Amino acid sequence: MEVEDTVYANENLMTVSQLLETANLDTLLTNDKSKIQSKDEMLCWYHGKISREAAERLLEEAVLKYQGRSEVSGLFLVRDSTVSSTDFSLSMTSASQTFHYQIQEKKEGYFHIDDGPIIHGLECLISHYADAANGLPTNLESFCRGQPPPDAVRKLGHTNLLHRAIDEGNTDVACKILSHHLCPSINAKNAAGSTALHLSAYHGLDDVVDMLLRKGADITIKDINGHVALHRACVGHRASTVRLLIKSGHCDPHMRCPQNGWVALHEAAMRGNVECVKALLELNATPYPRNDDRETPVDVAKKYGRLDVIKVFENYRPPEAKTSRKDWFHPELDRLGAVELLELHGLQSGLFLIRPSKRQEGWHALSLCFQRKAFHYEIKNTHYNDLFVHFIDDGPYLLSLEALVQHYSTTSDGLPCTLRFSINTSHHLVEMPNLDDYCNVVSPSSDEKYRPNLPPRPPSINDDHSPRSPATPHTTGPGAAAAKPVPPNHPPPGGRTARAQDAPAAPAPEQELYKINTKHIKKGIEIGQGEYGSVLKGHLTEYKGKKQKIDVAIKVFHDESVENQKNFLAEALVMQHLEHPCIVRLLGVCQGPPLMLVEEFLPKGSMLEFLLDYPEQVQVKPDLYLWAAQIASGMMYLEQKQLVHRDLAARNILIQSKKQVKISDFGLSRATGAGTDYYKASHGGRWPIKWYAPESVNYGHFSHASDVWSFGVTLWEMFSFGESPYGDKKGVEVVDFIERGKRLPQPEKCPDTVYKQMLRCWQAKPEHRPTFRELNQHFEEDPLYADARAIMRGRES
Repeated sequence: MEVEDTVYANENLMTVSQLLETANLDTLLTNDKSKIQSKDEMLCWYHGKISREAAERLLEEAVLKYQGRSEVSGLFLVRDSTVSSTDFSLSMTSASQTFHYQIQEKKEGYFHIDDGPIIHGLECLISHYADAANGLPTNLESFCRGQPPPDAVRKLGHTNLLHRAIDEGNTDVACKILSHHLCPSINAKNAAGSTALHLSAYHGLDDVVDMLLRKGADITIKDINGHVALHRACVGHRASTVRLLIKSGHCDPHMRCPQNGWVALHEAAMRGNVECVKALLELNATPYPRNDDRETPVDVAKKYGRLDVIKVFENYRPPEAKTSRKDWFHPELDRLGAVELLELHGLQSGLFLIRPSKRQEGWHALSLCFQRKAFHYEIKNTHYNDLFVHFIDDGPYLLSLEALVQHYSTTSDGLPCTLRFSINTSHHLVEMPNLDDYCNVVSPSSDEKYRPNLPPRPPSINDDHSPRSPATPHTTGPGAAAAKPVPPNHPPPGGRTARAQDAPAAPAPEQELYKINTKHIKKGIEIGQGEYGSVLKGHLTEYKGKKQKIDVAIKVFHDESVENQKNFLAEALVMQHLEHPCIVRLLGVCQGPPLMLVEEFLPKGSMLEFLLDYPEQVQVKPDLYLWAAQIASGMMYLEQKQLVHRDLAARNILIQSKKQVKISDFGLSRATGAGTDYYKASHGGRWPIKWYAPESVNYGHFSHASDVWSFGVTLWEMFSFGESPYGDKKGVEVVDFIERGKRLPQPEKCPDTVYKQMLRCWQAKPEHRPTFRELNQHFEEDPLYADARAIMRGRES
């Protein structure tokens, strides 16, 4: 329910004007400040950007003060995360130990710890864990004194005099308060979760809005409804305020509500506010943005019968684009050629070009640099209301490639950064032209929040969570984990799965983890990024008879991404002793700091990328047959070692050569323990729903049988040449599709024999699926794979 426009529950409360008759403004503001500080006293647990070590020192000093009284548990503080600019860290004590937890922002203003509930407002999250432990070692009882949390991450605040003056429509008093040296924080939220800018935009108090903007009010803060001030102006039917916010405040008209994906134009269209719709379109708002339900403002207007608004869109004529294809379109380039050209020009953030897509004729690809890496985004096209439109992922429908470039040069809108420079057909840099000054909008995204190859998606089955096109050869994620599943309406499956402990299997006593000295590693460019840290290409210097350098992939971990280093190193030891030609080899570990895993480097990248970029180089027979047989062989080896992969997919199969592929990304793998083939997930994270077996989605049960299901989906990806499983279906739709007994269709180029194996892999009951031993036997004995077997034996000889 949307919050109403008043904060007054008591109609007898004196207005600010009445209060000014009893005391002067200095006195009122002084008293107001004192009352708010008193109310915030129990929220002074925030310590800003301090290190993990500094947090531990503060907690230790606080514990010493309590010495001799009783054991101190539940002492805590909250600090900025060292991993992400939008996350926080909780540091706490319990039973004489210190613990650190990542507080992750699922979407703007909503936070969670591990697989705990997602809670609106950082202060509400802390209150949740103060009421009860709820999965922490103990509940949060007392804190090291710091300051209240930032206004932007709070759900609610305290109504101050400025809020009251604006809510009363008292422009004169509001402006006097804003000019006063005791003016409260202009970004503070009131008891209903709105800032002064939200309130003044809703009420159309343009003089107050203008003054707030000049004093630096944050135009990106969301209220309790997920609205920024521009949304509120449209809710209040304030067209002049819309113009003021965009022209003077550089407010981005494409900022989305995190609760439904609506931009301001959706709000105006739904409410039939023709003047606000016209104002937004005149100020270059994209006419066809899509919300979370993939509805444009036109769709919303039709749903609510806003005929006047529909007519505005029918008469809309887009302005002529101020950019030209010759500045950024390269019809001759493929992905590798694009990367080489971008590297020649320095890989500076915002550098881009557009090229044809090899996946489907008529589609295009955007190659964009961010933090000295190149990322690739598919530009699809379709017909919408008799219009031919282009779009990237869930982004807006755009009427031409020129319009697409212009849109993303003014707002990132889901990309890691805006388009700033292009490489023209003469291979010279071209700076993107500015639109009118008011279009130099403030992007709502931060650099760290929008990581290109692992976008921050909510851990819910409503989404897919699986990057379809990894940007780099090694995009593995040993720090990733699985979210708490939603219990279904039927009992968990039985069969051959049995409960096992979460810890990795203990290695034999004589085995030792190979530790690599930091001085023997030379780090190169970053080629991937995940929740745990980053992947670099590098060199390892070895001394085996003589000095030699070999190319390696180096996974560098953030300090807080490995909660238990002992268990992590035990698992790394298991990984290091995997020796199979179809599995990427772990060469060793560097304990740093930072902690690093060193793996063999496969320069041809992932199978998924190769299928998308070079389909003409891949034949069903023998290439796909060979690769399928090699994956089955490698997975049979893991099955024999009682290891569950948990993230088997085409994106995690790396190509060494046309005759050799290898299974990668053991980030979700766990040793299952002796005598069992089952692993129970216990931590939160992203779930690749489209690759998961029903028991994995519903219960977090992972076994060799669930890996077999994922193998079937991987085969489908291969024989469809990189198509996305289940198309555009959301995660919840995929779950429903499977539970109704439906399965992925047979790809056009897939032989009947292979599809039959896929269907065997997708049996609903785990015990009815084949084992990898049985699958490997199929590839060994079926005459269909004779050529593949010959290649494999030739390689072995």
